[in-house]
Amino acid sequence: MKVKKVMLAGLIVIMMSFSLAACGNEEKEASEESHEQMTEQTETMEETKAAEETETAQAGSSSEGDVDKETEDEGSEASTEFVIPIQEDFTPVEGLSDNYADLENRSFAYKGKVFTLGESTLKDLIDGGIPFDENDLNNKGNNLNKNYETSSYTADINDYVTMQFRFINTTGETKTEEECPLSYVRIYHLYVPQPNYDAERNAKITESILDAANIVCFSFPETLTKEQLLENNSENAEQDEYNNVNYYIDSEVYMGKSGYRFKFDKKTNQLEEMSISWLP
Repeated sequence: MKVKKVMLAGLIVIMMSFSLAACGNEEKEASEESHEQMTEQTETMEETKAAEETETAQAGSSSEGDVDKETEDEGSEASTEFVIPIQEDFTPVEGLSDNYADLENRSFAYKGKVFTLGESTLKDLIDGGIPFDENDLNNKGNNLNKNYETSSYTADINDYVTMQFRFINTTGETKTEEECPLSYVRIYHLYVPQPNYDAERNAKITESILDAANIVCFSFPETLTKEQLLENNSENAEQDEYNNVNYYIDSEVYMGKSGYRFKFDKKTNQLEEMSISWLP
């Protein structure tokens, strides 16, 4: 009986040993699992931090790049800032007036040769080399009754600058158109430079204006502004709501006025077109 009790006690001890061993293994496995979870969390936190640092660095670099780009753009804008063109060193051809709207000398020059309204005839202008449209020249031999004016004769100076002319018969008899004196001349620019045009377009327009200025000359520069005109001649200047400036006098023979009409761009005050008319 005693022996049985001893064996029973031994079995209990052995079973308790196995139980403790199993419990120890479970605690070890739980500890290892917890350690692995902590390690994974730490690595995740480190990766997140590294990513945030990378994003911050990239954002800083991008911001610096944007600042540099803005500075570059500002410099580019400044370099292409709109400027009204100027005809440098303008000097009127000999025979023209220093008065931009001289009612006593209504003249212009083509390639250095001076033509005067009321004196120079259509034939004089043809012989002077003005490039009239061929279709218009077909009318030069037409008869023009007294006190009548011809239709317009057109001459393209270049792609952007054009001139128009009319002639009048103030005699008491019929004349051919080429025999009649010049009564009207107009020069107009298809475009003038504008702040909203790109630099290349403004450069091309300016080039055409200055090119025309080397061929045709009036008493004023082709790049004339309204301010320059009024500074040169404010006497008897009549301004209207359309940004025109006129200098007119009454005719002594006909019921009407003649003189100068300057039309300026409403935004920039650059000369768009100008005409001179003549009546005796």
